Amino acid sequence: MPEHRFAVLVDGENMSPRYLSAVMAEINRSGEIIVCRVYGDWTDPRMSGWKELLRIHPIRPIQQFRYGQNATDGALIMDAIELVSTNRTPVNAFCIVSSDSDYYSLALRLREHGMFVMGIGRQGTKSILVRSCNRFVYLENLSVTSATTGSAPSGTDSPGDLPVEEIVLAGYEASDEDSDGWLLLAHLGQAIRREYPDFDPRSYNYTNLLDILRSYPDLFEVRSNDKTPPVYWMRPISENKEQRRKVGVIKRFVSNYGFIRAEGGDYFFTRANLSSEQRRTQLKPGMKVSFVEIKAPDPNGETSADRNGRAREVEVIS
Repeated sequence: MPEHRFAVLVDGENMSPRYLSAVMAEINRSGEIIVCRVYGDWTDPRMSGWKELLRIHPIRPIQQFRYGQNATDGALIMDAIELVSTNRTPVNAFCIVSSDSDYYSLALRLREHGMFVMGIGRQGTKSILVRSCNRFVYLENLSVTSATTGSAPSGTDSPGDLPVEEIVLAGYEASDEDSDGWLLLAHLGQAIRREYPDFDPRSYNYTNLLDILRSYPDLFEVRSNDKTPPVYWMRPISENKEQRRKVGVIKRFVSNYGFIRAEGGDYFFTRANLSSEQRRTQLKPGMKVSFVEIKAPDPNGETSADRNGRAREVEVIS
């Protein structure tokens, strides 16, 4: 039986129905869905987009007339507490699908009852809800999987103020590695999510945590065993090789993602790859920058993400 057995509670008035298939797929990757309900005033024309989906997905619609501003919130919260209190279902985890920070108190109460709490909402969701969950997934990450050549991924915002390599190092330092410094990759992921519940490799246009580590060969080393599937360990490289900085120009920068044109091809980077004092700088095409190469461009790559290189420690020099 899967470790997590979810009760999925969706605030239908707070989330667009177009995300439903991606949300269900994301939850199914984390465990088994036992209960699934969508709350809203189904007499409201704005809920019409949900009605067609009920023919496809096994979801119970819960009617709540809009007698007050928070009527739907109250119905969802009361049902969650009832599910926990009655123990009539084998639920040990909840997924709250909403960007409404008012659910933070519910998330905390569920965790007090020993429940694993997953949140799914839009980027920009207030930190109080994000950090009240064991794990928080941004809706935008469910529809964006890779960077495109010369353009920023649509509908995405900044993945955070910290460069991803600093988040990995913080997770490593908060864990107990073995005598040789090796740490199980699974334990690293758990440590990172304890401190950053909204951490998601897709926010940085990586597939998974292993993909991140392999993109920083000067910072981290990775090893695995011969099992199928393999088990991975990682550890920081104590003495990094001197990196030759490259020079290029900003090709394009949109929102929080950009591309640098340099010798050999284009390099993808995010605002988090800039030094902290330069992250508020307005980046424009033609600006000269220096950077450290994480991955070299591959003109023969199958996808745009493969063809683009990756840059870190980006500095504006003119």
